Amino acid sequence: MRQNLSQDLPSADDPRGIGALLATAASLWPDRLAVRSCEETTLEATFHDLDRNARGAAARLRREGVSPGDRVALISANSMDFVSAWFGIAYVGATVVPIPILSAGAELSFRVEHSGCRAVVFDAERTALVETHSLQPKRIPLPELARTDETLDPGSGDISPEDAAMILYTSGTSGHPKGACISHRTLLAHAEAIGDHALHLKPDDRVLGVLPLTHSYGLRMVLLATLRAGCRSVLMPRFRAAESLDLMAREKITWVPAVPTMYSAWGAQDPGPPPPTLRWCLSAGSPLAGEVLHRAEARLGAEIRQGYGMTEATFATINAPPDTRVIDSVGRPAHGIEVRTTNTEGEDVAPGETGEVWVRGHNLMSEYLDDPAGTDEALHDGWMHSGDIGRFDDEGRLYVVDRLKDMIIRGGNNVYPSEVEASLAEHPDIREVAVVGRPDPHYGEEIVALIALRKGCQTSLSDLRKWAGDRVARNKVPREWAFVDPLPLGPSGKVLKRELRRQIAEKKILPTRP
Repeated sequence: MRQNLSQDLPSADDPRGIGALLATAASLWPDRLAVRSCEETTLEATFHDLDRNARGAAARLRREGVSPGDRVALISANSMDFVSAWFGIAYVGATVVPIPILSAGAELSFRVEHSGCRAVVFDAERTALVETHSLQPKRIPLPELARTDETLDPGSGDISPEDAAMILYTSGTSGHPKGACISHRTLLAHAEAIGDHALHLKPDDRVLGVLPLTHSYGLRMVLLATLRAGCRSVLMPRFRAAESLDLMAREKITWVPAVPTMYSAWGAQDPGPPPPTLRWCLSAGSPLAGEVLHRAEARLGAEIRQGYGMTEATFATINAPPDTRVIDSVGRPAHGIEVRTTNTEGEDVAPGETGEVWVRGHNLMSEYLDDPAGTDEALHDGWMHSGDIGRFDDEGRLYVVDRLKDMIIRGGNNVYPSEVEASLAEHPDIREVAVVGRPDPHYGEEIVALIALRKGCQTSLSDLRKWAGDRVARNKVPREWAFVDPLPLGPSGKVLKRELRRQIAEKKILPTRP
């Protein structure tokens, strides 16, 4: 069936942009159930319903002054309204700027201001945050946007395939957030490559949506790939292990994308019958420990495969069926994507040897917003330099073994130490600070803050933790802390983080949880 429909599905150069994905699904399968949103009450929508609601959202945005080329921030938990709003922004020809729901006020403000958003769309739980921190843009409550009798045809604005459909914020090693611009062509081409050539989803598949749709992983796998296949997404606004297991059985879920923290939580649940219809699962975002994988597979009754990517180059590789499952491997390059491992001279290394992972293909960002220097540093001759260290085996499967950068991946969320360090360095009692990752079987890595105080100061670790909690998102706040004076310094005066990690591993430094 997929082969017969492929000619009707949108191409990467569709003049309607990414909105063509929903518009086409509504045309091909108008009465098929597209989304079930399991919130306080269960809501559902057909592809026709979603398309109608997205057209209404587009009309409301246009009435609020949003025009093609404008940018609109969207901060919301997973819901049917989120989907309508996301595509409403696309239908009007504007750019979506997703904001993670755990963002602190300063993080929200920076993203909204830096991207020059015309409006901010938000759910009820984020009302106080947005009203306090979104500053100038028009503020639109999500239910008002997603439920209206107005309509606007998709693609009525001028859309070029190279225009930014979405701006996702990440951070560089400097800790300054960077806006990765993702084009309409990139999203459409990647949805085709992943949906048609890797996941092989069918119309009767049902995909569990516990990953946040404000993140690239969740958006592409839970929303875009399912629209391409014409299958159903079952959304949860927040992850709860026991409830999600019940939901998998009740909704006859066939495929699950998730992060290692979720698999760890599922593996820790009481024994019980596995979800009866689950075929396989995908893990990405951080390494999946073997012990966690085996426990989760025993509880879920299905294989867990792994994939690899980053915000700027999502899902470059994937270990999907029918390829043999290889534990620890993140799979082969996805359809239409090239992956290399190189030495410091930029030369390819042989299978079995480690090198920096480079990626080229339709999955890459176009640029960092208003940051030509950062773009030039990341992209060379079409290749994205990942900063990750990996190796290929003789059969072309990639293994990611280390990172050049100091980025910490906790529970599938990227945490950039310099960003946390910058917030802590503002504390008047702190002289020096270093934030490092410590291996953790549940979260992948745990965030550890190591503090040197100014002379005569006696601030408590609890107070410092509260200070950090007021300035960065909850998922970025260090969980473990220690006073270390002096911090080890290299010849250039920089803190030697590798030495700190070694001392933590050897228990010469014993961080505590305040």
